[in-house]
Amino acid sequence: MIDPKIKAFLLSQSDSFVKKAKDVAIVSSDHNLAHAKLLLSQYQYSRVPVLDQNKAFVGVIGLNEIVNYELAHELSPQTLQEVPVQAVVNTKIPTVQQNFTLEELLYLLISEPFIPVLQGNTFVGIIVRQEILSAFNALAHDFTKKYEIIERN
Repeated sequence: MIDPKIKAFLLSQSDSFVKKAKDVAIVSSDHNLAHAKLLLSQYQYSRVPVLDQNKAFVGVIGLNEIVNYELAHELSPQTLQEVPVQAVVNTKIPTVQQNFTLEELLYLLISEPFIPVLQGNTFVGIIVRQEILSAFNALAHDFTKKYEIIERN
């Protein structure tokens, strides 16, 4: 359990750690792998969320998944245009609902660069590890400006 004062301090570092869906690059599950590869390469993202036509979260896709699939199936660049993202999407990705707890989020961000936030199955946005690390950086540098730390006996 996180100390309530530390939790309050961390949460005060952002109105919301959630980057809204409208501000997140996504790929549609019916797009082709060539499109996804271009998006990932052009914007230098390691991976992005994949949504279906109803804006429901399907999973994530990254360059690693695409290149591994490409090599395993000996695909040409032209053939990538024929393979839907749905064939390669990683569906085993942790998510949180909008009412997530800080403890839950911290645990998941240990092994993930971002965590998708959902309302039911609908994609709401992402929480990026970098935002949480910024809050911890502020904790390390600014916590004692507001609070006094006293060592227990």
